[in-house]
Amino acid sequence: MNEWKKAERARMADLRKGIPAAQRAAWSESACAHAVRMLEECGVDRFMAYVSFRSELDTAPLLEWGFMNGKTVIVPRCIPEDRSMELYAISSLDMLVPGAYGIMEPDPALAARVDLARTMPQAIVVPGLAFDVEGGRLGYGGGYYDRFRDRITMAAASQGCPVPPWIGLGFDMQLVESVPMEAHDARMDAIVTERGRRRITPCAKERSGCSWS
Repeated sequence: MNEWKKAERARMADLRKGIPAAQRAAWSESACAHAVRMLEECGVDRFMAYVSFRSELDTAPLLEWGFMNGKTVIVPRCIPEDRSMELYAISSLDMLVPGAYGIMEPDPALAARVDLARTMPQAIVVPGLAFDVEGGRLGYGGGYYDRFRDRITMAAASQGCPVPPWIGLGFDMQLVESVPMEAHDARMDAIVTERGRRRITPCAKERSGCSWS
């Protein structure tokens, strides 16, 4: 399994790197527009999303939409020591600084720390190297999102509320027939690409009360 994942990570990373910059920008705009429509239909007031890095789908249009429409925009800050993530609410991309691995992250001196016991995201937008039609996700191997899934599941249970839907955001060329998955790997409830939205499980609709079609 580890060798399969390693090979798939290398293959998908190379494919994504090969997307011309102009094409990547256009596809990112389109995918973010689809994500915005989904969040609008769900009546989402606060959401968590990643800050793009290198060849990832650019989430700036999605984040900017959140800022402009008064949404609580939550982004993670990686803690390499235990491979966990701290969450911060930001109101501008200017509140980001280079952090772990060179990824732009919230500046703790400027952004407000988010306590899941008080502020639970209503949707979580997740990056990945590949996704499949069953909601499988191939991450980068650090386990950050898997650990965060465990943490937010516990936080939701303690509050008696459902785990917010997880939305995989990527390019359509990142959709594959099957992603190598292990028991601890988090699955997505929906996938969004430049070509539109794909509902994965009915439970996503039941939890959020919105349409995933």
